[in-house]
Amino acid sequence: MTQPTTAFYPIFASKSDGHDIVNQKGSVVRNGPTQEQLDRSPNAQGQCDYYRLIEKDDPKHVDWRKKLGGMLLREIGGKQHEDKWQQCILWEFPENYKLYEHIKTKADGQAKTVKNHSGGGHDRQDAYLYGYPKGPRKRFRSPVEFFPHLLWLCTDEASDYQNCTCKMCSPVQLDMEKPVAKAEVKPEIKRENSDVLVTGRSPVVQIPARRLPVPPIPSPIVKPATPAATPAATPAAAPAATPAAPQIRAPTPLQSTPLPDPRCIDQQVDSHYHKFICRQGEVVWYYRPKTGAWGLGLVLRRWVDKTAVGSKAYYIQPLSHPHDSLAPELVSTENEMKPWLAWSAPTYTYAYLQQHPNIPFEKVDWQGLMAGRYGQGVAGVDASIMAAKAVDTTYTLFDYLKKTANEGVQDAHYNGLFLGAEKIWRGDVVRLRVGRDTDVMVVTDIIERTSQQATGQPAVAVLIVGDIYSYATLPIANPAQLPEPPKNPNIPVRMREDMAWRNRLLVPHARTFAYWKLAVPASRFDIAEVKGRWYETALVFEEPFTKSVTNNEGGNGVWMNSRGDATGVGRMTGVPQSQRLNAFGRAIPETAQLIDGIEAPEQPQAHTQDVAMSMSGHGADVFTDLMDFDHIGDTGAGPGYDFNF
Repeated sequence: MTQPTTAFYPIFASKSDGHDIVNQKGSVVRNGPTQEQLDRSPNAQGQCDYYRLIEKDDPKHVDWRKKLGGMLLREIGGKQHEDKWQQCILWEFPENYKLYEHIKTKADGQAKTVKNHSGGGHDRQDAYLYGYPKGPRKRFRSPVEFFPHLLWLCTDEASDYQNCTCKMCSPVQLDMEKPVAKAEVKPEIKRENSDVLVTGRSPVVQIPARRLPVPPIPSPIVKPATPAATPAATPAAAPAATPAAPQIRAPTPLQSTPLPDPRCIDQQVDSHYHKFICRQGEVVWYYRPKTGAWGLGLVLRRWVDKTAVGSKAYYIQPLSHPHDSLAPELVSTENEMKPWLAWSAPTYTYAYLQQHPNIPFEKVDWQGLMAGRYGQGVAGVDASIMAAKAVDTTYTLFDYLKKTANEGVQDAHYNGLFLGAEKIWRGDVVRLRVGRDTDVMVVTDIIERTSQQATGQPAVAVLIVGDIYSYATLPIANPAQLPEPPKNPNIPVRMREDMAWRNRLLVPHARTFAYWKLAVPASRFDIAEVKGRWYETALVFEEPFTKSVTNNEGGNGVWMNSRGDATGVGRMTGVPQSQRLNAFGRAIPETAQLIDGIEAPEQPQAHTQDVAMSMSGHGADVFTDLMDFDHIGDTGAGPGYDFNF
């Protein structure tokens, strides 16, 4: 028989001061557990010590919100709603507040016994609420600890932190005023301007006196749990004699940064939606019909094919070793191209190179490999992989704009940057290592900063400046009545159009409306914090996104690698190169040139490919198998390959 359920009345926080990411000492950091703390890998003793995000339907998450909702309604709703004190739930935490659980396991894999709220018997547990604007070290350990801050959010018209009595906002005052805990007697709830004492099953808390008086306020808006059931008493209704309540002032809206104007045709084209996926100077995967396999190459030129509507074409220079002279190849469809970070490179074919992964491209004995002195393998394949990895560790600034100086620090401003395998313009969108995996930055400035160290030597840092946006969602009750996201003319058209495409799937299938929310304007940090370019889901990840939405998985997956993943270096600034082609060294011919613009060459023609690649002990069919990605489609890896999406 179906278990009977209890109807709860949702109560909503009227505003929030929560932040997903915060700026601490000039660096943007995640306002929550660090990446290391989220890592579930066991240590050398087999013990795990990590944090996990508690989802909204998790019993602990529900338990926190039930207690907070009950305390909030008792404190500011009054006696008139006593019948709902035990059936009230905070619908969701204030925006950008997230609940995490700290988990420790023994070497045998058994979790340590900890106190928890889902049992209903403890006020403290191993769950922590992050989001407080002063950073991840300021976290709330229990519903009781967070409640004074929640009450302040819902009642203080001035949004003055000095009026808040929570442990984070008033640590000294709380030490002086906190009540003495008694083992067998529950503390009372002390309501301001009232001598009524109320007890109940939920945890109770004594609210310390505020420093400044707060005018009388109406009860919070309480809605029935389901549209069909309407309670007899309407908590939002106030007696006619009650004075008009002051409105809670909304936080000052964040101001986005205007987008820079394009300075050339390529920058303008790259700012448009559904144009070219790849750009001159980038490393890409591309399909080679002559070999029947995918290879790695450098984009030399691109153009619009006027013989077919919407068709694009590219000249790709294959990457190889210095003793292989391959001509550029024509790719006439973007279906046969992928960004470098879309796939993870397979391992080297030579066991010698697998055993010496850090040997530089220039130090490899390519002739010895081809002669078979190092075992069997395919020199051309390994050379292309090694060259692409080497490029991934470099950066090149281009299109100098101006120089500014301030107190011994010189800033050189640029319009663009080759970062690893990719080309980034001002006005582009990039993925970040800070914040959530889905946070992006709209780049508005690229700066090379030079300062003097104490030793007298110059120190150089490359910074990107821009606005950080978070992927936000709203539940949709009626697909015919969609919410209006905040107006923001400074969101690039690529982001807006791609989000509109996503919502055409999200709204009918997931009853969810997604939008880009400005999180941190005018942020600045090192290029080491950039994962790579942001790509439109509709153009690169249509299949995995559609599957995720139709499978009720949310559609907000992470299907792209980051710069530094291929080499295992991870976060890095990289090696500067004065010219882009210098990053490729001898992996490309000396005659290779990058051609700007989108004008077609006079007589584009495909160059034949030299498939007689130098091998030792293998036929050409082995080369085809080594780089054949067709069996993995666009969304996953086949056996034997480590393709991380």
